[in-house]
Amino acid sequence: MGRFLFVLILVALILFIFWNINKKHGYERKSSFYKKLFIILIIGGILFILATSGRFILPQLMQIVKIGLPFITKFIGI
Repeated sequence: MGRFLFVLILVALILFIFWNINKKHGYERKSSFYKKLFIILIIGGILFILATSGRFILPQLMQIVKIGLPFITKFIGI
């Protein structure tokens, strides 16, 4: 998992550098392309991490939601 995060950060950094270079030189079309790739990479990496370690993260999130629902409904007034 550590190597995956390292590669993900490295690729994101490279895409970020290309995005800034193209933005500075006025290539709006390529800049937009790199921006979309950067966002897709980050979202895909987060989804991959959630999917592979879902047995740890998702049940904890569900517990937080179960605990928080009564408080949310109290504030909404249902």
